[in-house]
Amino acid sequence: MLPRRAPPLWIYIVGLNLTLLVPALAVTAVLLHRWVVAEQARLENATAARNAQALEKVDRFLASQIAMLQALATSPALEAGDLARFNRQATALYALQGTNIILRDRTGQEFVNTHVPFGTALPSILRDVDAAIVATGAPAVSDFLIGAVSREPVVRVSVPVTREQGVAYILSASIPAGQIGALIREAGVAPPYSGSVSDRRGIIIGRSAATESAAGKPLPGFGEIAGERGSWSGRNIVGELVFGTYQRSALSGWTFTVGIERQALQAPLTASLRVLVPVMVGLGLLAAAMSVLVGRRILRANDVLLAGARALARGEVIAPASTRVGEADQIGVALASASLQLRMQADALQAINRDLERRVAVRTRELAGKEALLTMTLDAMDQGLVMVDGAGIVAVTNRRAADLLGLDPAFLASRPSCEAMREALQARGEFAALDPAIRDGLRDRDLDRIGARYERVRPNGQVLEVANTATADGGILRIYTDVTARKAVETALAEAHRLAQQARRAAEAASAAKTDFLATMSHEIRTPLTAVLGYADLLTARSDLETEQARLVGRIVTAGEALRTIVDDVLDFSRIEAGRVDLAPWPFSLADLIEEALALVRPEADRKGLPIAVAIEPGLPPRLVGDVDRLRQILLNLLNNAVKFTPAGSIGLAVARDPTGPAEGGGLLISVRDTGIGIPADKHARLFERFSQVDGSIQRQYGGTGLGLAISRRLVEAMHGRIGVESREGEGSTFWFRLALPAAEPDADPRGGGPAERPRVGPGRILLADDVAINQEIVRRVLEARGHVVEAVDDGAAAIRAVQEGRYDLVLMDVQMPGTDGLTATRRIRQLPGDRGRVPILALTANVLPAQVAAFRAAGMDDHIGKPFRRDDFVATVERWLSGPLRAPRRAAG
Repeated sequence: MLPRRAPPLWIYIVGLNLTLLVPALAVTAVLLHRWVVAEQARLENATAARNAQALEKVDRFLASQIAMLQALATSPALEAGDLARFNRQATALYALQGTNIILRDRTGQEFVNTHVPFGTALPSILRDVDAAIVATGAPAVSDFLIGAVSREPVVRVSVPVTREQGVAYILSASIPAGQIGALIREAGVAPPYSGSVSDRRGIIIGRSAATESAAGKPLPGFGEIAGERGSWSGRNIVGELVFGTYQRSALSGWTFTVGIERQALQAPLTASLRVLVPVMVGLGLLAAAMSVLVGRRILRANDVLLAGARALARGEVIAPASTRVGEADQIGVALASASLQLRMQADALQAINRDLERRVAVRTRELAGKEALLTMTLDAMDQGLVMVDGAGIVAVTNRRAADLLGLDPAFLASRPSCEAMREALQARGEFAALDPAIRDGLRDRDLDRIGARYERVRPNGQVLEVANTATADGGILRIYTDVTARKAVETALAEAHRLAQQARRAAEAASAAKTDFLATMSHEIRTPLTAVLGYADLLTARSDLETEQARLVGRIVTAGEALRTIVDDVLDFSRIEAGRVDLAPWPFSLADLIEEALALVRPEADRKGLPIAVAIEPGLPPRLVGDVDRLRQILLNLLNNAVKFTPAGSIGLAVARDPTGPAEGGGLLISVRDTGIGIPADKHARLFERFSQVDGSIQRQYGGTGLGLAISRRLVEAMHGRIGVESREGEGSTFWFRLALPAAEPDADPRGGGPAERPRVGPGRILLADDVAINQEIVRRVLEARGHVVEAVDDGAAAIRAVQEGRYDLVLMDVQMPGTDGLTATRRIRQLPGDRGRVPILALTANVLPAQVAAFRAAGMDDHIGKPFRRDDFVATVERWLSGPLRAPRRAAG
C-alpha cells in the first residue's frame, strides 16, 4: 500500500504566516488594551492622589490655624483682661496672615474682631460650633457660614480659652471661602481635574475654579457618598460628566472631592482605536503578500535541492546550488563539500584532543601549586581552622588548629572522621567545662544547638572562641581563636569601670554635701545679716542722726554689703563651677546698662576723688540682645576692681565695636582702664583663677574673696566671648572683654516679670509669716513707713488660719519655721477656695540657691525676695505685686 501523499509545502508556508500573524495581531490588541486600561487607571490614581494632596494641604493649614490660635490664647494681655492690647496682637497676626481673628465669650458676644476697628459695636451670635467648644473644651472647625460682620462666605477655626471655671472665651480665625479654593489649586488640582471641599452638610466651601459662584451651593451627589473614602461618577456642579474620588477629613469632617472629565478618561481609548484599526488592516495585507512571494521562492529552491539530492543518490558530483534563497544555497554547498568537510573535521578533532591533554597537564600543575600556597596560608593563620565536610570527614585543618586543640598534626592530616576527632578531644578532657547543650550539639553535629559562636575553657586555662559556619555541602567550618588575653583585658576593664563608678558616686556625694553645706552656711549667714543691714538701713533713713552717728551707720552698711557680696560670690561661683550657668537673653538698652553700672560705683569713686570718663563709639546699636543681669555683673566686677585698686588718678570706661568680630556686626569690645597699682606681668595668668589675687598683701590691704574675676571669666566664656587684661606694675590696668551680641529689633519687648505694674490706689493689707521677731520688726517698719498694714504670725499654721479668717492683699512667707514650714503652708493656702487660694505669696527667706527658689515656685509661691534685702528693691517688689491682679488659679505641684 502506497503511503498517503503529504500536503504541498506552500500549504505549510501559508499556515505558518497565518499562525504568526494572528497571535501578533492579538497580542498587539491585548497590549494596546492594557495600555488604555493602565492609562485610565493612572488618571484615576492621579485623581485620588490629588484628592489626598488637597486634603493634606487644607488639614495642615487648619492645624496651623489651631496652633496659632492656641498660642494666641496664652497671651498675657488676654490673661490680664487687656483687650485693647490683645486686639493689637490679633491685628498684627491679621496683617501677617490675612486671617480675621475674633474673640467672644461663651454666650457669643464678640469683644475683638480684627475686621473692624477696636471699639466698634460687635454682634452677639452663639453658633453651633461655639456651643460644641463650650461643651467639650476642644478646638473645632465650623461648616460653611456667612460672617456676621464681613457678610462674606467663610469658615471658622476656633479654640477655647479656659480658666479655672472652664471655657471663658472662644478664639476664632475666620477664613474666607476663596482661600480654601486657593489651597486646592496649590495642591495641584488643575484642568482636566476639578476639586471642591464641602462641609458636613454637603455645602460647598471652596472649589479649584469659580469658588465665588460655587460656595454655599450643595455638592451634587453628596447623598450618595458613604464611608470615609471612595469613588463616584456623575455630573459636577457645572454639569460636566466626571469620574471622581472623595475623602473625609478626620480633622474638620469636611468632604474633599476631586474629579476628572469623562472625556479625558476616554481619550486614550479613542487615540488607540485610531491607530489600531489601520495597523491591523495593513498587517493583514502585508502578511498575504509576503506569503505568496516567500512561498514561490521556497518552492523553487525545494525543486533545485530535490534535483541535487537525486543526483547525489546516483553518485554524481554535485555543484553548489543557486536558488536565490540563501538557506537552500547553503544546503547545496554543504552537500557538495560533505566528504571534504568530514575529513577536515576528523583532523580537527584529533588536534583538539591533543590540545586538551596539554591543558589538563598544565592545570594539574597549577592546582598543585595553589594547594601548596593554600596550605602555607592556612598554617600561617593565627586562628585554628577545621572544616568538616557533609559526610562528617575532617577535610581541611591547619597547624594552628593542632596547637590550640592539643592534637597530633599527623592525626588531623589523616582526615579522621568528626566523631574520631571529638572522641580524641573528649579523652583529653577538652569538653569538661563546656555547656552540656553545646557538647550534645557537637556530638550530633547540630549547628542550631551549637550556635554560631561559643567559648570554651581548655584544661590548661586557655580560653578559645569557636565560630561555626555551615558550608554548602552540609558540613561545618570552625574557626578557633585564642581569646585568653582579651578576656583578661575585659576583666581588667570591668574592674576599672567598677572603680570609676564608685569614684563617680563618691564625687556626686561630695558635690551634694558641698551644696548642702553652702545652702546651710548661706542661710545661717544671711539670717543675722538681715538684722544688721535692716536696722542699719532704718537708721540711715532717719534724719535726726548726728554726723558721727551717720558715719558709723554707713560703716555698718558698707561692711554688711561687703559680707553679702562675699556670700553671693561664693554661691555664684559654686553654681558656675557646677556647670549651672543659665543665660536669659533679652533685648536691652546699652546706654541704660552702662548708666546703671556707673550709678552703683560712682559714690565710692567720688569719695576717693576718682573721675570716671565714659567713651561710647558712635554708630553702635542702641539696643542689643543678651543677658543684661550677667553683663551688669561682669561690668560691675571690673569697675569695682578699678575703684578699689586705684588710690588716685582716674578711671575710664570705653565701649566700641570689636574690630575682630564678625563683619556683619554684633561684636562688642568693653574695656575698663584705671591708673591704679597695676599688676606684674608674671601674675596676669593668676588673675582669673578662683580665690586668686596678686599676692596675700593685696588681699589684706584691699579685701575681697578673689572670685570676682573668676566669675567674670566663666560668664564671658559661657557667652562665647573672651576676657583679658593689659597691665604694668605701677602704671595701671586695662581689663577688657569681647562679646558677640546681636542687635535687637526696634519693636522688641524688653524682659518683664510678675504682674503688670500699675499705680497703687491705696495701702495694702499684708500678712507676714516669720519666726524671728527681729525680721518681723524690720519688715513692719519698712512697709508701715509706706502706709501699708502689716500683720505678723510666727509659723505656717498661724499663716494658714490668718488667710482663712481674714482677707489680705499679699502674703510674705518665710520658709524655715518651726512646726508648719513655709512650703507646706503655701500648698495648703493654694487649696483654699475662691480669692483666698489665689492671694499672691512671696517667699521672704535666706534660702537663695536656684534649686531652692525653684522648689518655692513649685509649691505655689509667686516670687522670691532673698534675705538680706535692699529696702528699695524690697518695697518695689512688694508694691509691684500689690498693684497687680490676683494670681491665676492653679494648684501647687505635689
